[in-house]
Amino acid sequence: MNTGLSSAPQQIVERFISAFNSMDRKLLNQIWCTPCIFMIGSETKMYEKYSDAIDFKDILDSGWSYTKINWIESQYESDELALIRFNFSRFCKDHKELNQHTVFHLLRLFKNEWRISSLIMNKISGMSGVASK
Repeated sequence: MNTGLSSAPQQIVERFISAFNSMDRKLLNQIWCTPCIFMIGSETKMYEKYSDAIDFKDILDSGWSYTKINWIESQYESDELALIRFNFSRFCKDHKELNQHTVFHLLRLFKNEWRISSLIMNKISGMSGVASK
């Protein structure tokens, strides 16, 4: 099965947002490492798989309809690690922006496939459904 995870790290983050918008738990779990780590503010949580960290019901209840990347940039890349910084917005059905966040994704190369290992962000205010379990 071709998961498309051999793409460049930035493309993996873009693929992640696409899978998130589709609420495709299977693909999200393929894109993220097992286990995965969420470092938000001063709190660090580890989850067996990405789908354990996300509550789509809570996200949908917030009025969310889709997420869009506003900008994305590579902060660091080696043969085995990459750090991607990006800013994204969550939108409701009428295309009004609900909130905007800047985060980092740490990616690791496993068997020639890039996978997201960690989410790093300063705070979580306004981003419902993420690492809330």
